[in-house]
Amino acid sequence: MNIKTRRTIRKYTQQPIPDELLNQLLEDAARTQTMGNLQLYSVVVTRDEEKKQKLASLHFNQPCATGAAVLLTVCADFRRTTDWCNQREATPGYDNMFGFLNAATDALLYTQTLCNLAEEEGLGVCYLGTTIYQPQDIIEALGLPQLVFPVATLTMGWPAEKPAQTERLPLEAFVHQETYQPYTAERIDTLYKAKEKARQNQKFVKENNKSTLAQVFADVRYTKKEFEALSQNMLCTLLQQGFLKTADLASPITPMIETRPEVLDCDVVRFQNQKEKWVAFVGLMDNQPYEIFTGLMDDEEGISLPKSVVRGRIIKHIDREGRKRYDFQFENKRGYKTTVEGLSEKFNPEYWNYAKLISGVLRYRMPLDHVIRLVGSLELDSDSINSWKTGVARALKKYIPGAAPEEEETSN
Repeated sequence: MNIKTRRTIRKYTQQPIPDELLNQLLEDAARTQTMGNLQLYSVVVTRDEEKKQKLASLHFNQPCATGAAVLLTVCADFRRTTDWCNQREATPGYDNMFGFLNAATDALLYTQTLCNLAEEEGLGVCYLGTTIYQPQDIIEALGLPQLVFPVATLTMGWPAEKPAQTERLPLEAFVHQETYQPYTAERIDTLYKAKEKARQNQKFVKENNKSTLAQVFADVRYTKKEFEALSQNMLCTLLQQGFLKTADLASPITPMIETRPEVLDCDVVRFQNQKEKWVAFVGLMDNQPYEIFTGLMDDEEGISLPKSVVRGRIIKHIDREGRKRYDFQFENKRGYKTTVEGLSEKFNPEYWNYAKLISGVLRYRMPLDHVIRLVGSLELDSDSINSWKTGVARALKKYIPGAAPEEEETSN
């Protein structure tokens, strides 16, 4: 595929990618540029369907993550070089921000080269920018040690679509001769005219009830509060992975709680969606939502609780085989404890996968109004899942100070 005709592919055939082809691409991509010829990157290849599903839940369940033949997580990696130095009587010093930036640059150069090579072979590729939204969960899922940080994910497979190319800014928008040229109002008008007039972008403006395309990006898609929260998460994860030390920071940051407490206080929130009775169990940390389980009440696989139960505890349980489950425990009016085992097993499995995604975002302390907006932006096909989406938003909205009360019933 010529670079001028390339396009992002999100739909794939079921044809597998031969190991020989994939390995050749991965090897050839290593001829890309690299700092000091150290190749400061590693790639985790995921073909297993169950593992792809787990990773997909960390990429906002984008269908291409499970529809592709393979998922490739490209990591900034100074672990291997550090271990090499330690075993060769050398003293490594790469556990710092400069080390991370060099490794991240190497990893992204490798990623782009791999994309070009794959597309030349006729493969389709989609770059998932969501990798750095939930890095801690990806680190856990892939067993990444310190000094390894996921920076990019590629979905790859044989194309089952030929979408239209998206627009690009003209050359003069990003190339500066000799010195950087300021963007005057007149230049902005000229450079962004075609982008703002593109039919798809005008559709975005209308769908989001905005007056300009810039408002869609700044007020909806990539907001200041969201970026600040994600920046905080990034710093915390860099600390966790050994690329930063608390002493390196000009001002202290609030560390993330890396391990969920065994017991969390919990609110029970009841509501209705399209005449159906729903319940949400909202685990609390410092009186703020930390995780959520929700679905239908009185369903064959659901939960039925006395109406008087509005509080309780969510208990994390790990059995002898290392399998995790979450139980809900409450006290009745006479003080007797009742435990409902396996919240994750009580609701539709698809609800559980989405709940893990939303819980992950909550644990990163993203502002609740942005979490609700994120939930609302999920593009889901099933009516039942859209009801779930609405229910999650309703359950969380009650924790926003000053939020207007909603009607008893909502629909999609």
